[in-house]
Amino acid sequence: MKIWNTGPFDNEEAQEVLEDLREGHLDPAELLPDIGQRHIEEDQGALIIALAHLAAGNQPAEGAAVDVEKLQTPAMKDKLRQCLEAVLIDGTVSALYARWQREGEKLHEWKSRSYVLLK
Repeated sequence: MKIWNTGPFDNEEAQEVLEDLREGHLDPAELLPDIGQRHIEEDQGALIIALAHLAAGNQPAEGAAVDVEKLQTPAMKDKLRQCLEAVLIDGTVSALYARWQREGEKLHEWKSRSYVLLK
């Protein structure tokens, strides 16, 4: 997966899911792992972060807006909150966290830019 910055939409996986959502080609609920999954791959972690930011009302700076109605139901927000926590907890659960951990100084920047409060 190609990553060019620490923001929630600054990677190849996020850009692909944004395009698919804009075109209405997928249901975001189908993309999320089961709660309690023991390992989250890099691409799945990037997707979770992007979806969580969309659910919180954050839109990417570039490109058309994404319809976020399906992401903003209480059940979806709850599932996204749990998935996001798993991605940001540590490198044993999240391969994306482990990748940023290897980057060293960028880990804290990535974590702070990836976290979003889902009410």
